[in-house]
Amino acid sequence: MKRKKLLKTLAALLDKEGRKQRKHRDGLEALLAKLKGKEIELEQKLRAEKDGRKQQRLSTELEIVRAQRTKGIETLQGLDES
Repeated sequence: MKRKKLLKTLAALLDKEGRKQRKHRDGLEALLAKLKGKEIELEQKLRAEKDGRKQQRLSTELEIVRAQRTKGIETLQGLDES
Protein backbone atom coordinates (compact mmCIF):
# COMPACT_ATOMS: atom_id res chain seq x y z
CA MET A 1 0.00 0.00 0.00
CA LYS A 2 1.06 3.53 -0.57
CA ARG A 3 1.89 5.88 2.26
CA LYS A 4 -1.37 7.88 2.11
CA LYS A 5 -3.50 4.76 2.20
CA LEU A 6 -1.47 3.36 5.10
CA LEU A 7 -1.84 6.59 7.05
CA LYS A 8 -5.55 6.70 6.35
CA THR A 9 -5.93 3.08 7.51
CA LEU A 10 -3.91 3.79 10.65
CA ALA A 11 -5.98 6.87 11.43
CA ALA A 12 -9.18 4.85 11.07
CA LEU A 13 -7.85 2.19 13.44
CA LEU A 14 -6.77 4.76 16.00
CA ASP A 15 -9.99 6.74 15.76
CA LYS A 16 -11.62 5.88 19.06
CA GLU A 17 -14.93 7.62 18.31
CA GLY A 18 -15.27 5.95 14.91
CA ARG A 19 -14.59 2.56 16.43
CA LYS A 20 -17.14 3.22 19.16
CA GLN A 21 -19.74 4.26 16.57
CA ARG A 22 -19.09 1.13 14.47
CA LYS A 23 -19.43 -1.04 17.55
CA HIS A 24 -22.70 0.70 18.43
CA ARG A 25 -23.95 0.23 14.87
CA ASP A 26 -23.03 -3.47 14.86
CA GLY A 27 -24.81 -3.99 18.19
CA LEU A 28 -27.87 -2.20 16.89
CA GLU A 29 -27.92 -4.35 13.75
CA ALA A 30 -27.75 -7.51 15.87
CA LEU A 31 -30.58 -6.27 18.07
CA LEU A 32 -32.71 -5.46 15.03
CA ALA A 33 -32.16 -8.97 13.71
CA LYS A 34 -33.34 -10.42 17.02
CA LEU A 35 -36.39 -8.16 17.00
CA LYS A 36 -37.21 -9.28 13.45
CA GLY A 37 -37.09 -12.91 14.62
CA LYS A 38 -39.29 -12.10 17.61
CA GLU A 39 -41.75 -10.32 15.32
CA ILE A 40 -42.02 -13.34 13.02
CA GLU A 41 -42.42 -15.66 16.01
CA LEU A 42 -45.22 -13.52 17.46
CA GLU A 43 -47.02 -13.36 14.10
CA GLN A 44 -46.97 -17.16 13.87
CA LYS A 45 -48.23 -17.55 17.44
CA LEU A 46 -50.97 -14.99 16.79
CA ARG A 47 -52.17 -16.84 13.68
CA ALA A 48 -52.22 -20.17 15.53
CA GLU A 49 -53.95 -18.89 18.68
CA LYS A 50 -57.70 -19.42 19.04
CA ASP A 51 -58.31 -17.83 22.45
CA GLY A 52 -59.39 -14.19 22.14
CA ARG A 53 -57.59 -12.98 25.27
CA LYS A 54 -54.32 -14.56 24.24
CA GLN A 55 -54.73 -13.14 20.73
CA GLN A 56 -55.17 -9.67 22.20
CA ARG A 57 -52.08 -10.05 24.40
CA LEU A 58 -50.00 -11.34 21.49
CA SER A 59 -51.28 -8.55 19.26
CA THR A 60 -50.27 -5.92 21.82
CA GLU A 61 -46.84 -7.48 22.24
CA LEU A 62 -46.42 -7.60 18.45
CA GLU A 63 -47.28 -3.89 18.17
CA ILE A 64 -44.66 -3.07 20.82
CA VAL A 65 -41.97 -5.11 19.06
CA ARG A 66 -42.80 -3.46 15.73
CA ALA A 67 -42.60 0.01 17.29
CA GLN A 68 -39.24 -0.77 18.89
CA ARG A 69 -37.92 -2.17 15.62
CA THR A 70 -39.10 0.90 13.71
CA LYS A 71 -37.32 3.20 16.17
CA GLY A 72 -34.19 1.08 15.88
CA ILE A 73 -34.24 1.26 12.10
CA GLU A 74 -34.65 5.05 12.23
CA THR A 75 -31.71 5.28 14.64
CA LEU A 76 -29.58 3.08 12.40
CA GLN A 77 -30.41 5.23 9.38
CA GLY A 78 -29.42 8.30 11.40
CA LEU A 79 -26.06 6.69 12.18
CA ASP A 80 -25.56 5.90 8.49
CA GLU A 81 -26.17 9.52 7.50
CA SER A 82 -23.63 10.94 9.94
